[in-house]
Amino acid sequence: MEKFRCIQKNEKNTNQLWDNLWKSNTSTEEDIFNLLKEENSIRWQRLEKIVLDNFESFEGLKVIEIGAGAGTNAALMAKRGAQVTVLDYSDNALKASRMFFDRNGLSAEFVKQDALSLPVELLNKHDISMSFGLVEHFIGSDRININKAHFDVLKQGGIAFISAPHKNNPPYRIFKFIAEHVGQWHVGEEYPYNKKEFSKICKQIGINNYSFFGDSFWWSLQFISPVKIFKKIFKITNNFNINTLKKEKGTPFDKYLSYALVLCGKK
Repeated sequence: MEKFRCIQKNEKNTNQLWDNLWKSNTSTEEDIFNLLKEENSIRWQRLEKIVLDNFESFEGLKVIEIGAGAGTNAALMAKRGAQVTVLDYSDNALKASRMFFDRNGLSAEFVKQDALSLPVELLNKHDISMSFGLVEHFIGSDRININKAHFDVLKQGGIAFISAPHKNNPPYRIFKFIAEHVGQWHVGEEYPYNKKEFSKICKQIGINNYSFFGDSFWWSLQFISPVKIFKKIFKITNNFNINTLKKEKGTPFDKYLSYALVLCGKK
């Protein structure tokens, strides 16, 4: 994120803001590394197991990633044979996503659209919908409606994965507080979730079959890692060596204190 311009605290989330955030170009090496890194993450391992338990295979599944940015998880599903749609309302995000898919030898349909105003041709058509870092940028009635949109695009029996920052993750909360107060917060308005709020929203939109899982609590310690902070300050770039990647292991803390809280809901 150090490549992007600084967004002031509580700056409104607009397509211009996200266009600015997605201006920077990644390298081919970085895009290939990032796909494999996510593939090794405990979040993907848990998500993949749920999909296979419900559908047995990704082959032929209709998948949509909403507010996708690069569309990393959609790309992993495309890699396994799913028919993927990547949706975002930022031109630069879609440009980055096309490049990301191309560099990883994958294909998808790319749609420029506001997730709060979905066209009828996208509704009730997908086996899986998902977002990773989207719903926390909304408040008021839009906060309910952006979650509802994930289920509106699903067929009956389809599954939505909605990943958002977890209110109960101390490293993230510490980092966010400090970053906002020193003018180094980069992603506009962001309001994390907990299970209670997700459950309340599910009840409001008529979703009764849902559960939760997390990503790695240990990974979240990077938010307060002196080494990571040093690299950020001095703009030291990562070494995108895929040989350094290993399967991430889960811990008992992940369900309660991980950075990402993932709602898994069935329509």
